[in-house]
Amino acid sequence: MTNILDLFAGCGGFSCGLEQAGFAVVAGNDIAEWAAETHRANHPHSRFFLGSITDPALRAEIIDHAKAQQVEIVVGGPPCQAYSLAGKRDVDDARGHLFEDYVAVVSAVRPKLFVMENVKGLLSMKHDRVDLPRSGRKVLARIKDLEREQLDLRKQRKQSRNTDRIPFPEADALRLEQVSGELARLRLETGTLRESVPQRIVARFEALGYRVEYRVLNAADYGVPQRRERVIFIGSRLGSPILFPSPTHRDPAVPPSLFDPALPPWVTTAQAIGDLAEAREDRAWGHEFTRHKPDFVQRLARTPVGGSVYEGFSDAWYRQRPDEPSRTVKENHGGVFVHYAHPRVLTPRELARLQSFPDAFRFAGPKSKVLVQIGNAVPPLLGKAIGTALREMLAAEQPATRARRSA
Repeated sequence: MTNILDLFAGCGGFSCGLEQAGFAVVAGNDIAEWAAETHRANHPHSRFFLGSITDPALRAEIIDHAKAQQVEIVVGGPPCQAYSLAGKRDVDDARGHLFEDYVAVVSAVRPKLFVMENVKGLLSMKHDRVDLPRSGRKVLARIKDLEREQLDLRKQRKQSRNTDRIPFPEADALRLEQVSGELARLRLETGTLRESVPQRIVARFEALGYRVEYRVLNAADYGVPQRRERVIFIGSRLGSPILFPSPTHRDPAVPPSLFDPALPPWVTTAQAIGDLAEAREDRAWGHEFTRHKPDFVQRLARTPVGGSVYEGFSDAWYRQRPDEPSRTVKENHGGVFVHYAHPRVLTPRELARLQSFPDAFRFAGPKSKVLVQIGNAVPPLLGKAIGTALREMLAAEQPATRARRSA
């Protein structure tokens, strides 16, 4: 059986899917303690390394174990907050550079294949070039000051729109226009000061002798009851072509000519959690209700399906449509999705269903920590689909290897 190392593993969604595809996850790593407890509970035969791989000592332990276990595939999703379109997208956010540590592990372990997963926003992200002259660094410093000011002003404008407080001041609106204009001009004139993050990632791995391809995959196309787009990098030292998984489900709104008409349609929210609508609370299993105040229950009841409890929010407190896949499940720091049939937010188990976790999967920690684990996870069915493609690549390599040896 092929052995796998799962970096930035979280609670083990990717590990779960890869095991469903027939692989053995022999090691995992993450910095979050509750996620580590969950991973250990659901993958008892895997050794878990708790801590940051930026720690040279811990990274060396992981590498030694991976070599001893003859790991052939490394997978992982470096933290996405630095790239998310919903976040600050700060080029100096250290989390946005953790892929360099992932590269370091791949360089030392030398697996046949690797997979790196991240948010779609990574594709448009740029990092500062490392070989800039002093004049270039000075311009970049000015750009960063303007980016921070623009972010603060936009946040203030959004808050003024979502509350009954004093309207956004005219002077601030003018300043926002000025800052945005100067930013646009500087970015146009000095576009070479930064380089594309995807191009940097590809270059790092190509320097190690890997062929690398990346593609955006939608989890809904693989049976996950959720629209969740992620960019997937696959690197290979094999002679066989790089393969990405073929969809197992189709968007019913897309003409049949663009999809295999024999494929079943996307799995909907109601199909995934409908049987839990009237189920009793079961805290041990994660079907734990949130206690809302009476006035908030009324507000939830008045929120239409397809709308949000709070005007101006698109995902937070969104009331799910039962006949469509869920919107992207996120860390859910309070802004949990609202049930389509009841005036309450979804339970952790319902959210786990929307992420395609099997019902036997157990989560460790208080509800707030469980919600973070679920939102950060790779949906197991997406992981399984990727794993199936990896198996096909390995299988295609075996005849080629035998042919080369006989020649």
